Amino acid sequence: MKVDLSLGEILDNFDSKRVPVTASQRIAGPYPYYGASGIVDWVDGFLFEGDYLLIAEDGENLRSRSTPVAFLAKGQFWVNNHAHVVRGKPGVADTRFLAYLLAVTDISGYLTGSTQPKLSQASMNSIRVRLPSFAEQQAISEVLGALDDKIAANTELIATCLGLSRALHARVLQQEATSDTLYTEVASVGGGATPSTKRPEYWDGDVPWAVPSDITALGAPYLDDTPRHITAEGFAACSSPLYPVGSILMTSRATIGAFAVNQVPTAVNQGFIVVTPHEDTHRWWLLHEMERRVPEYLNRANGATFLELPRGVFKTMHFDLPDTQVLEQFHQQVDPIHARALAASRESRTLAELRDTLLPALMDGTIKVKDAVASAEEVL
Repeated sequence: MKVDLSLGEILDNFDSKRVPVTASQRIAGPYPYYGASGIVDWVDGFLFEGDYLLIAEDGENLRSRSTPVAFLAKGQFWVNNHAHVVRGKPGVADTRFLAYLLAVTDISGYLTGSTQPKLSQASMNSIRVRLPSFAEQQAISEVLGALDDKIAANTELIATCLGLSRALHARVLQQEATSDTLYTEVASVGGGATPSTKRPEYWDGDVPWAVPSDITALGAPYLDDTPRHITAEGFAACSSPLYPVGSILMTSRATIGAFAVNQVPTAVNQGFIVVTPHEDTHRWWLLHEMERRVPEYLNRANGATFLELPRGVFKTMHFDLPDTQVLEQFHQQVDPIHARALAASRESRTLAELRDTLLPALMDGTIKVKDAVASAEEVL
């Protein structure tokens, strides 16, 4: 049985402990500094210790909800005055459950401010929710939390894999001789285009078509698919090649230097430089060389409205290339590392899709906890 309550009735509030610190006054350190949408900096002190729920107090994300408006913060951390700091009342509301509940709760009617949305403490406290028993809350948060915990573990694994691969790349640079090489000597360099958006027959087909935001949204540099697809007719009408699997997609406009290696043949828009190695053994070396040279790309970029690295300029640029034997050894070392990171990335996507399916169903009661547990056990 669910009970209709306000958040103010089920939360302990710790907003009075928040202390905002301007960027110029912050001293770098090991503790996360949270704002309305997550960590914004790292500082040398903390205000909170333990498990808390942070709820955004202001910002456009309260309306757009492109990221969660309520999220957990654990350990030792600092919070500015752009996020409410709360916990569920012991025995009444499970803090982690509340994060999931708020993810599917419409809060638009509680917001004020026309240009800058705001959720005041009073407005937050007045939000009405339907709360199941504490035991059921814990059961729901346990099954959804298991999925999120595995996703978090995969995120750490991916970071470790990428860090190891980059470290191996750096070691080769330190220990081995390299030659100054044009990208065009070992790869083809291309760009992309956008089919006419006025021609509906060009869209919603089977050809993956990437835009820079698809790359910046990735948690790892591997592109399995794209949100938008074009038709064969749309592909024929635009000047983007269909880049083969294993091409390196680099954003080259506005955001310069976000990367992905495509895992399916992909067309791209005009916001990319795409490097397709002639030999597979060059792929990961080129990726890490390009990653470390982003400052160089930024220095060579131009543009009044937004920075862009012209493809013609990129073709004149060089990178460090070791000899063939060293390159092959490097590839043999890092290829399985990237394969492990890719597998973790794919698993996380599957887990997130299941979580996002179970979440609203558990909250509205259309699926029982025991059935959700069975679904989760199939993928964990």
